[in-house]
Amino acid sequence: MPKALFGLGFAPAAVAFLDGMPPGKLRARISRKAQSLVLDPHPPGCKKLKGVMDGDDPVWRIRSGAYRILYIVREVEIVILDIGHRKDVYK
Repeated sequence: MPKALFGLGFAPAAVAFLDGMPPGKLRARISRKAQSLVLDPHPPGCKKLKGVMDGDDPVWRIRSGAYRILYIVREVEIVILDIGHRKDVYK
């Protein structure tokens, strides 16, 4: 198994979203997708959100079905800022 290149942190909004989801396939799929970022912080299909910054760091987005994972890449870690349904997460 490849070695993780980054640490992974979760902002309170992302933790609250995952905690509020019932256990099951959907929750596991979103969790796996978020954890896969430690190996490749810019996987195919990721997008940099235009005009959206968290301090000095640009915010990136990856898809997991109808859900979006918003994150930033720092020197040694990836921080998951928010997770949500595509119709709600950008608000």
